[in-house]
Amino acid sequence: MFLLLSGEGPSDIGCSIVEAVEICKGEHFLPGPMAWFVDQLVEQFVDQLQGFEMSHIEYGQVGFVSEKSLSQHCKQASGGRKIRLPGKKTGQETSYFFRNARGLGELAHRLADEVQDSVIAVLFRDSDRTASSNRGLRRKKVESMENGFKAARFDYGVPMMPNPKSEAWLLCAVKSQSPYQHCDALEEMSGNDKGLNPLKEQLEAAMGGYPSSDKLSDLVKDRSIDVLQIDMPSLREFREALSEAVSRLLRPVRDT
Repeated sequence: MFLLLSGEGPSDIGCSIVEAVEICKGEHFLPGPMAWFVDQLVEQFVDQLQGFEMSHIEYGQVGFVSEKSLSQHCKQASGGRKIRLPGKKTGQETSYFFRNARGLGELAHRLADEVQDSVIAVLFRDSDRTASSNRGLRRKKVESMENGFKAARFDYGVPMMPNPKSEAWLLCAVKSQSPYQHCDALEEMSGNDKGLNPLKEQLEAAMGGYPSSDKLSDLVKDRSIDVLQIDMPSLREFREALSEAVSRLLRPVRDT
C-alpha cells in the first residue's frame, strides 16, 4: 500500500526537494508533522487489521504532490473550463476544495498504476475558520473534498482539515497546562494569524521559541507529540475517515 499526500506547505504535510516533478517519492519527500500524523495513524490501523507495524514514510511508500503541482494538474485536466459541481450551487471557496480532491484522486489512480499497488490519498487543507465565520462552512469544504474524490472515481481519498488549523492539533499536545486534555476549546479559536492571540503565537509561546517545520516534524516522529493521544473533534473526524479507508482497502486481503 502507498500513501499519496498533498498539503499547503512544509509546516503541515511537507515539501519536495526536487522541482518539476508532479509526484515526488521516497527520499525526495521531506515529511512535515501532519505527514507523520498520517503515517502513524495508518501504521496503527494496519497493525490492528494485519498484525504488523510499518512506517510508510521510512519505507519510502509515500508520494507527495505540492499545492502548486496539484493546481497545475487541475488546470491542465480541465483545459481551462469551469468545473460544474454536483448538487446545489457552491461558492468559490468550496469549489477550490472539490477541484483539488478530484485532481489528487486522478493522480492517485496514476500512482497506483505506476507502482502496481493500492493507494490511500490524503488531502490536507486548513479550514482557516475565523471566530465569526459560518460554522457550517468547514463541513461544506470537507464535503466538497469528498465529492471531488468521488468525481475522480477514487474510493480511498480522505480529507484532512484541522479546525481551524494544524496549530490547534499541535498545541493540544504541547500546551503547558493539561496537555492532551480539554482541547476542544482550541477549535473555537480563530484561524486568522492576524487576529487576537493567534494560534501560531500560542504554539510558539508553548514551545519557548519559533517552532520550525523540522522541529515539529522531529517531535511528531519521535512521538513527543503523540497523535494517538490528541482527542479533538476535527482530528477524530479525520481519524475515523482514514481508518475506514484503510479498512475498506485491506479488508479483501484480510478476508482471503
